Parts: sequence; structure tokens; C-alpha cells
Amino acid sequence: MSDDKNYPFFSVVIPTYNRASLIIDSIKTVIAQEYQNFEIIVVDDGSTDNTEEVIKTFNHPKITYHKKKNEERAVARNTGTQLAKGDYVIFFDSDDYLLPNHLSEAVKLVKKHNNPEMMYLPYNIMDVDKNILKEHYIPAGTDFNKKLINGNYLSCNGVLLRRDVALQHPFNPTRDLSASEDYDLWLRLAARYKIYYSNVITSTLLNHDARSVFVIKKEPLIKRIHLLIQTCTSDTLIKKIYKNKLDTFVAKCYLYLSLHLAMSKHKKEAIHYFIKGIKKHPTTIFDIRVYGIIKCLLIY
Repeated sequence: MSDDKNYPFFSVVIPTYNRASLIIDSIKTVIAQEYQNFEIIVVDDGSTDNTEEVIKTFNHPKITYHKKKNEERAVARNTGTQLAKGDYVIFFDSDDYLLPNHLSEAVKLVKKHNNPEMMYLPYNIMDVDKNILKEHYIPAGTDFNKKLINGNYLSCNGVLLRRDVALQHPFNPTRDLSASEDYDLWLRLAARYKIYYSNVITSTLLNHDARSVFVIKKEPLIKRIHLLIQTCTSDTLIKKIYKNKLDTFVAKCYLYLSLHLAMSKHKKEAIHYFIKGIKKHPTTIFDIRVYGIIKCLLIY
């Protein structure tokens, strides 16, 4: 552990793939932090654009660039963790922004809660014209350890893990789980450690058309959600901690799948998973996604 003056030291891990046009502004927001005791580790997951040249233009002592073959973001994040020297690791997306207070707020949490294993800081969503679309504040009294089984409420940018925890619990590297690998890890961690948080917004998620979560392909989506269900419901501690809520979790996963299939005009499959979700846990008929599913099915 570093001395009190320099503790904690943060490792900001930025996985990236063909984001040369976006990563410049993202890195600038990290460099502009009020709290300056950090390193930046850019893990290039096999980019074919000019990402490497862009990173080298910074010529900044805090930045380390590591290029590897393409294996998806889970492996890139795990690689960053292995390279990290920090007391805490932050997984920052290469198309988003940190507000200047991100690390300084994290320091407050570290000291207030005596070096917790896992922390979270909320975010806002901004469009490409820099209009704030939504602010994701955390309701007073929220218990994320209980809440997470109902859905992924955490932005990856807002999660801070103590490095020993990140090394012990890496992201699932299975490519088919990509885009749900974060939720899978948050649930595994929530079953093991208390999640401490602040209600100060410290990061911005940029809403743009190229964002990977908006690119929906039917077969990979179905495979991903089935794999998420399988990995989470087979975890010993998740089963123990959330034993009375696993049916609800599975049902909500099916409704999530149904909604995204309906949005991408796969009507038959959307209806199939809608029925499957309601059968798994009938009370999910009141889930907010049901309205969206029905609306999409009627429109398309």
C-alpha cells in the first residue's frame, strides 16, 4: 500500500477497438482529473484503424499502450488488470468521459469505508451534441447488493475494484458473453462483497449510433442471454445469496431478450421469449419492459 499522501493510486484501464476518433476526448477527460495519482492503461484489442498513432501523439508519462490480438473486451479488461499497478482498478470505455471529480470522489469513498473491495459512482447520459439526456442518481437507501439481481444498474465506468479483488475475480473471457460480461461479474461480486457508493455523478456515457450495445444481431443476442443465465445461476454464492430471486432474474433476462428482439423486428422470437419470461415468473407481467415489448410488437 502507498503512503497516506499518495494513497490510493488508481489504474484506469481503457479497452478499445477501432475508436481512434473517439478515444482522444476520452483520454483527455482522464488526464484532467482533479486527483492526479493515477495511471492510464490503454489495451488495444487488435484495432485496424490508427488508434496506436493517436495514443502516441499524447506522449504522456501516465499513459501505457498495450496492443493485443482481438479477443473482445473482457479479455482486454483482464489484460489491463494484470498490467495495473494501482490500488484500485477502473474499467473505462473508450467512447465515454470522466468528469473532473471522478477520482476525487472515489478517494472519499476509499477513506470513508476503509479500503472497500467494490465501489460505485453514478453517471449521466449525453448525446453527440452534448445535451444531457438523463442523470442516473441513486435513490436514497439503495442496496445494490440486493438490487442488482433485478437488472444491471451499474455503468462500467462507475465501478471501482480493489486490484486484488479484480485479479481474483476477472471478467468471464467467453466471447459469446460479450456485452453481458460486466453484469455477470457485478453479480458474482455482489454475492461476495458489499458495494459502497456515492450519489455524486462523476462520468458521462456518450449516446452514439456506433455504440456496441445498440448493434443487435439475433443469434448472438440469444446465445449471450442464455449464457448469462447459465453462468449466474450456476455460481454457488449467487445461488445462496439470491436463492429466492433467481426465477425473477431468469424471467427478466427473457423479457430483456424479448424486448431487443422486438425492437429489431424479430417478432416470432420476441413473442416466444415474452411468453417464456411470464411463465417463469408471472409477476414480471408488471415489469416496465412489457410495455415496450407490446408497443414494438404492435408497431412492427
